[in-house]
Amino acid sequence: MAGARIWGIALVGLAALLILRAYKPEWAALLRMAVTVVALGLTVSLAGTVMAYVTDLTDAAGALDGEPRSILLKALGVAFLTETAASVCRDSGEAGLASWVETAGRLEILLLSLPLIRIVLDTVAALLEAS
Repeated sequence: MAGARIWGIALVGLAALLILRAYKPEWAALLRMAVTVVALGLTVSLAGTVMAYVTDLTDAAGALDGEPRSILLKALGVAFLTETAASVCRDSGEAGLASWVETAGRLEILLLSLPLIRIVLDTVAALLEAS
């Protein structure tokens, strides 16, 4: 029930933010970031459970062994962290910074995926040579 905990923390954090914004608006950004970090921590623990299940499934099927699976899981982690950081930036009124965070995340995923592209190209080349 980690999802319920995340929703609960988000709703309590939202209520606290609304109250804090009325009395101490300068502290609202800090509270928002703290709630985001706690929710991210719970999300990561939830994602770990999902990843363990996906790993078991792919092991049983014999699919995505070794490097490709590792690359895909890293890319998924980068995507989650990038989206969270960009959302915090946007919520803080820094849309330009959020755009740069998203661009950096896309570039990181592209760099991570280059070995996958090499694997696909090698496989295609081997298939073309065999035919």
